[in-house]
Amino acid sequence: MTKFGQGAVAITDAFEGSEWMNAVEAAIYLRILTKDGRPCTARIRNLVNQGRIPFYKPYGRLLFKRSELCRFIEITRKGG
Repeated sequence: MTKFGQGAVAITDAFEGSEWMNAVEAAIYLRILTKDGRPCTARIRNLVNQGRIPFYKPYGRLLFKRSELCRFIEITRKGG
């Protein structure tokens, strides 16, 4: 089990290898954290609402594919 910051947010071992992530896991993966080190799901939702990151919404829950978030990071590369 992996813990991040004081928020005691944990990703269980059962899902660590999964291609799919929820908003908290996506925030951790993209390293979008609040000042106190907790995953910032509000920023993730803002990126979704702006259409800047790919997402899926089955049953009203935000889900993200790890490979698509990786691609998102890669296409934003700047410099040499």
